[in-house]
Amino acid sequence: MNDRQNNIVVGISGSRVFVKVQGKGNCQISQPFCQFSAEIIKRGFHEFIVDLADCSSMDSTFLGVLAGVGLRLMPASGHLHLANLNPRCREVVASLGIDQLSTVDTCDLSMAAPSNGGGAAAPSALRTLATTQPMPTDPESKARYVEMMIEAHSALMQIDPQNIPKFKDCVRFLAEDLEKLRAAQKNSGS
Repeated sequence: MNDRQNNIVVGISGSRVFVKVQGKGNCQISQPFCQFSAEIIKRGFHEFIVDLADCSSMDSTFLGVLAGVGLRLMPASGHLHLANLNPRCREVVASLGIDQLSTVDTCDLSMAAPSNGGGAAAPSALRTLATTQPMPTDPESKARYVEMMIEAHSALMQIDPQNIPKFKDCVRFLAEDLEKLRAAQKNSGS
């Protein structure tokens, strides 16, 4: 079993946001990425380069967050570059229709500085945004986590009607869980 840590590392260079996924793009690193991307888009950044060269796989929540970023970039004529996907990740991105969003493209891209013959100049400083974390246990954090999962899977259904049968039950069950969490919070006086 691979104990490698799953990480998202981010940085900014000029008007571009760089995101590097290391390990698995999964639900455990999705919430910080979702929050970061929403905040950075509000701050006026509309070009994301997501380097997936070190990403071994992506689950539906992470893929839904990527789709959500693509949808949020549409009104601002922004762009999401999914770079350096392995064949398995490229296939799942295509099968869910994420690559068909007008704001998303899949590409191979060198992150080396242009003076070194590369493509996009990568940021000089990167910081770790998220590493694999245990699932939240307090009701408020659980509720935010479930809301993010609902939003992610709803984005997948929004981008391609063929995804509705794949994720509608998941969204329904998550919505039921969210109702129970909110009722428990209300009953406990939180």
